Amino acid sequence: MKAVRLNEFGGVDVLKVEDVPEPTPRPHHVLIKVDSAGVNYADILRRGGNYPGPGLPSSMGLEAAGTVMEVGSDVTGISVGQKVMGMGPGGQAEYVAINGNLVFPYPDSLDPVVAGGMPIVFLTSYHILKSRGNMQSGDTVLVQAGASGVGTVLIQLAKAWGAKVIATASTQDKLDLCKSLGADITINYTETDFEEVVNEETGGNGVELVAECVGGETLEKSVRCVASYGRLVSYGNASQTPANIPASDFTTANRSIIGFSIGRSPVGSLDHKGAMAELFPLIEQGKAKLIVDRILPLSDVAKAHEHLASRGARGKVILTP
Repeated sequence: MKAVRLNEFGGVDVLKVEDVPEPTPRPHHVLIKVDSAGVNYADILRRGGNYPGPGLPSSMGLEAAGTVMEVGSDVTGISVGQKVMGMGPGGQAEYVAINGNLVFPYPDSLDPVVAGGMPIVFLTSYHILKSRGNMQSGDTVLVQAGASGVGTVLIQLAKAWGAKVIATASTQDKLDLCKSLGADITINYTETDFEEVVNEETGGNGVELVAECVGGETLEKSVRCVASYGRLVSYGNASQTPANIPASDFTTANRSIIGFSIGRSPVGSLDHKGAMAELFPLIEQGKAKLIVDRILPLSDVAKAHEHLASRGARGKVILTP
């Protein structure tokens, strides 16, 4: 079968589509014939050697959707022939074996190609808002990088659950997208100081929750946007730059800074199946959808990486075998 392979760390030229053996599922795995696979910023970091993963060489990708071909003996609730989506390494391939606990049969109304880009952004957003961020109806939520894959879902879910949403982005086109998804206030952070705007919009009180993935100065300023006893969930460091946060910015202001990585959460610490059971009805009702930036063939994986790395994406980039 064909798979995107990483034999060494480096630029996009190290990404190779190679022939490898079809995976043999373990008792707790499900073998899936892949219809589509999402590309995430974590893939960019992984390619550069800045994200944990299996030893090299290894296959790329962290999520996929397709048809169940084989079910391990320890797996229940999943049948051969079902259409499913799942999270697991090696999804950017023609076949992938994924832990049955991370495989989710999806509604017939979903496009099989779109489904491959959904698991990580929807589950990440769910856990940022609910499991880690403890968002309540009536809260104000600041979503950094609102036009990103996770950002677009965060906006929709926060609105569906009763929040007021402030979203940031770098271009008018991206701000328009955020607005169309329900953002109440949009800020072009390249032209305007988002900290000042948040302060003005909240009467100096700050927001109850910030979802932050940029790191560096953006993280520093985001902390100061948090209300007393509010939370900031840091789920990435796309800028790959350190932040300098004085203790007084969160201790004397009674703010909480919470780190979150869906891929490095302890096994069993997050109820993914319960989360999906809440999310699928919202998706079927049209209250939340995946924003697809582009769909590319597996052979164009380098183009997908270049596009994401240039911060040009509006939503999710998806690969098809």
